[in-house]
Amino acid sequence: MSTTSLGGSSWRWRWIPALALLVVAFHFSPLGRTLDRGFFDAASRRPLAAPVAPPPSALVLIDENTMDRLGREPFAMRWPFPRAAFAALIVGLERAGAERIVLDLTFFDQSESAEQDLLLAGTAAASPKVVLGRTAQRGPVFWTNEFRRAHAAHFATAREGDVEFLPDDDGVARRYRVTGSLAAAALPRPPTKSGDALVRWHGPLESLDPANVARLAAAPFIEAGWPMLDRMSQAAPDFSPDALAAALAREPELSGGSFDLVRGRTVFVGANASGTFDVKPLPIGRLEPGVLLHWTAWANLRTGAFIRESGHAFVLGLAALFAALIFLAAARWPGVGAPVTAALGLVVLAGVGAYAALAAGWFLPPATPVAAVLLTLLGVVAEGFWQEQRRKREIQSMFGAYVDPGVVAQLVRDPDSIRLGGERREATVFFSDLAGFTDLSEKLRDQPERMVEIVNAYLEETTERLLDHGAYVDKYIGDAVMAVFGAPQPSPHHAREACFAALETQRALVGINARYAGPTGVTLAVRIGLNTGEMIVGNLGSSRKKNYTVMGDAVNLASRLEGANKHFGTGILLGEETARRVQGEFATRPLARLRVKGKLQAIEVHTLHGVPAELPEHERAFLTHYRAGYDAYCARAFDRAAEELEAADRLMPGDLTTQRLREESRRFRTTPPPDNWEPVLTLDSK
Repeated sequence: MSTTSLGGSSWRWRWIPALALLVVAFHFSPLGRTLDRGFFDAASRRPLAAPVAPPPSALVLIDENTMDRLGREPFAMRWPFPRAAFAALIVGLERAGAERIVLDLTFFDQSESAEQDLLLAGTAAASPKVVLGRTAQRGPVFWTNEFRRAHAAHFATAREGDVEFLPDDDGVARRYRVTGSLAAAALPRPPTKSGDALVRWHGPLESLDPANVARLAAAPFIEAGWPMLDRMSQAAPDFSPDALAAALAREPELSGGSFDLVRGRTVFVGANASGTFDVKPLPIGRLEPGVLLHWTAWANLRTGAFIRESGHAFVLGLAALFAALIFLAAARWPGVGAPVTAALGLVVLAGVGAYAALAAGWFLPPATPVAAVLLTLLGVVAEGFWQEQRRKREIQSMFGAYVDPGVVAQLVRDPDSIRLGGERREATVFFSDLAGFTDLSEKLRDQPERMVEIVNAYLEETTERLLDHGAYVDKYIGDAVMAVFGAPQPSPHHAREACFAALETQRALVGINARYAGPTGVTLAVRIGLNTGEMIVGNLGSSRKKNYTVMGDAVNLASRLEGANKHFGTGILLGEETARRVQGEFATRPLARLRVKGKLQAIEVHTLHGVPAELPEHERAFLTHYRAGYDAYCARAFDRAAEELEAADRLMPGDLTTQRLREESRRFRTTPPPDNWEPVLTLDSK
């Protein structure tokens, strides 16, 4: 590119409007948010400066140690623990001198013991230090409105806080809703902060300073609180908060070990043992206990450390400034060296500046300024780049109906292949159709949206299995699917991949039936036909509309085999060549020498059972007896055929072909067929 094109005003004014639109679109796009979040997460894991430490606190966790200790005698408890265990935990923490006891635990449902519900309700209410978790819709089941009115003195201050997990759309929680939250309820007085705020992280659980944040197992507190709770329940048999509070005050204080580490501290209680299902994706670790989010928000409230975010206008203004500097470098110094150098410097400045700003309590999202720099730099050499892209876009637009991206990629590499005609190639063709679809259509005739939902779910699962094994999905015809293995990209193992895809398609339908069979009353099944052979592949159609597809006798036979499943009561039928190619890798079973409509020559069709090592023992035994019976039947040894097929039927009753061959063998024992008899089955329907 000439230096004139780099520095000329006509070039600049050509690209500035497009650049501005691209930068704004990027700023509000999912990609921009994803990159900014990635930067925030990385910077939060390794901050430039450690955040201000909050007052001493503690995290008491129902961890693996707790699960192990309470799982042994005399407790012998399994998760979820009985409500009495949580009451004992509260008693233990209270008598150890905790200043505030904040439970990131929810009690939404009645337990198996109404007495234990009352005990936990009274114990938690008896201590004004206790805060329980709730959501906007549901609170502790045992703190009913009636209970609160009856014991109003115990609910004069906030006793509940919202624990609902509110992640970004990538599933990771970076913000915290302060109003009504568990962290806000843990404070001695209501916070001045409200709404959502970006959290400044102190690190993952294992990296917290143990001198400031004690990390303790819940087991010692439950064990110590259990006998106290027993005495309290005897002293207050009605479990009223007033009586339990008086009984609690009479219990001795706990000291030593873990007990000293909670005295005078705000204690957050949560769970992180496997099986408790309370680990959450947070920026500072792949998965952390959910209670860490609430503790961190509390620490931010205590120290005023929530992060302030730069507004859209500021970020876009900074991006415009960076783009202007690149334009200035391109105009002032000919060539690409100056713009490239300026771009590198500005990218480094954006990253380092955002990193330092985060440590100072501001989040300046760097993705948009960096994108503005890179897009502006690309604009310097855009003319040559867009010429190549225009050519690719034209091809992609022409063949946008192709399902498989491999076809488009091949045409982009070789545009001369875009012509009517084709070539002969060996491949395996896949046809599938839904059995039960007619019944489903009838039952859902007044619910077209539901019908489309079910069909799309089936097509989605089937397509994924096909593409996973290298297929080109040729077309959808209603609920039917046609696909090709071995074209357009050649594959030496196309028959094997087709068999794997067929088996996985059948297994995928199990999940679809689990979702929809109950509401619709119809259980769907899939019929699949596979056939391997030589066929014509290429672009077929008119000058206005082309389709990359296959045709030939091998293709037609695959379609016939799919329909023939109805006659044999099978799910997957293989042509003779397909079955021959996969022998040894898959367990197949010959069904008949089949002559389909329109063909004089019969072929032996097989049904596909699966990978031999994965079949159950009785199915492998069935195949052994069946094959022996089938071979004897074809050899006119009808006595042995009837015996073997009878043994096969006992192993897998209900197989139509086994029963048909057994009955014919019995009949032929007494009335042999003529000498020119052949075991050929003719299907007159398609």
